Amino acid sequence: MKFNSTRGKVKGCSFEEAIFSPGYQADGGLLLPDTIPKISKGTLQSWANFSFPDICKEVLSLFIEEDDIPRKDLNELIDKAFARIELPETVKMKTLTDGLHILEMFHGKTLAFKDLSTFVLGQLMSYFLRKRTKHITLLVGTSGDTGSSSIEAVRGVEGLDIVVVFPKGRISDIQERSMTTVNEKNVHVFGADGNSDDIDEPIRALSLDQEFRHRHNLGSMNSINIARVLCQAVSFFYSYLRMCPGCDGVIEVIAPTGAGGNVTGGVIASRMGLPVKIVCAVNENDIIHRTLSTGDFSKRETVKQTLSPAIDIQNPYNLERIFWLFSNDDCELIGHLFSQLESSGAVNIPEDLLQRSSKVVSSFGCDDAAVKATMQRCWKENKYLLCPHTAVGVACYYQKLTKTTPPMVPGNPSVVLATASPAKFPEAVQVAGLVPEVNTTVEKWLEMPTQAVTMEVSQDWVEILRRKVEDITSKLEGSPRVVD
Repeated sequence: MKFNSTRGKVKGCSFEEAIFSPGYQADGGLLLPDTIPKISKGTLQSWANFSFPDICKEVLSLFIEEDDIPRKDLNELIDKAFARIELPETVKMKTLTDGLHILEMFHGKTLAFKDLSTFVLGQLMSYFLRKRTKHITLLVGTSGDTGSSSIEAVRGVEGLDIVVVFPKGRISDIQERSMTTVNEKNVHVFGADGNSDDIDEPIRALSLDQEFRHRHNLGSMNSINIARVLCQAVSFFYSYLRMCPGCDGVIEVIAPTGAGGNVTGGVIASRMGLPVKIVCAVNENDIIHRTLSTGDFSKRETVKQTLSPAIDIQNPYNLERIFWLFSNDDCELIGHLFSQLESSGAVNIPEDLLQRSSKVVSSFGCDDAAVKATMQRCWKENKYLLCPHTAVGVACYYQKLTKTTPPMVPGNPSVVLATASPAKFPEAVQVAGLVPEVNTTVEKWLEMPTQAVTMEVSQDWVEILRRKVEDITSKLEGSPRVVD
């Protein structure tokens, strides 16, 4: 198993090389496995009673060669990662009124579903760092939850520094505190006066600077990292096996999404043979919805600030992977489309590519009014509190109950992926006229001192981050760990 760029000019990366890549390859593309392994119905049935961690072991072992990580070691790394999730079953499936199923994926240290993949990625990175005696610096841009989850995954890890940039004032106070209260020597947090897409630009620039990225061993823990995406495929397998243990039907998974990493994991699961339909649920930053429903892949001038800040994104970079997976592996087409998008900010997706993707992936968009109404309805009918991102997904389900487009399919259950705890978004809960829940983790964050470096609009963000990385590297002089 090797990993190749979606644009075809970077090929043959090992798994180790793939997970330590900063994401964007030299040709501008993103990494995907060179082959997608197929899973038989019999294999799926044998997994029916497996726990979430056990399914993760089975899925990842299909993409990681024994020469990279022996299966025994891989199992131990995954067990160690999920041991940090306090919920014994790791995730929890809730069944509410009107046939609504919600997969709670937020029982980790940072109260967000990102913990299920970053904690595994952190263990995989630590494994190779211990063997190679090398140092890596991770550059992470976050729209809210990826930053804190990545920090928690690698805080205090030897041989690794993490630089996280968040959009100051555009995420919840709790989300900010989940990052700025961490006091570790290898954690460096910046609050930028801009939106999440603004943050992506300097990180992309440094990632594409070939000399700089290699000299400083730059990496990423965003879903641009292929290991994150492979881990996120697990929730689709788990959802299917809980809803359809006999493996004799099709289910629908509704995934609130911003950059599209979770959905990409679902598409890979589908390519592996999982009978699943996927709905990308987005807020008013609806670029994914417009692209998948009309082919209009064009960026708005601004990112709108909404009640669901973690998906306030207009640069869903994982769409490049998704369309590649439906393009019959056409690197030339994908390279042409996404180079045009980068140069002009807009591209029309070919109709035949849209039709192929629509057989598996559809989309839904809603505004803040619908998010509030959904949170209120779910509480009224179930006494169940939703985070505003999960509410975007549940709004999609509620629409299916009342409208014929998209239609409800009898016998095909739907699962909404619950991406975060409502405790992280008390402002949104109050706007919906509800009472925020008390959470001990949140209370601790509120009591702790905070620290972060502010990046003003007038400053050169590329230069600030470049100097930070150089400073990290300079302090390694004389260390047994090398940067080569």
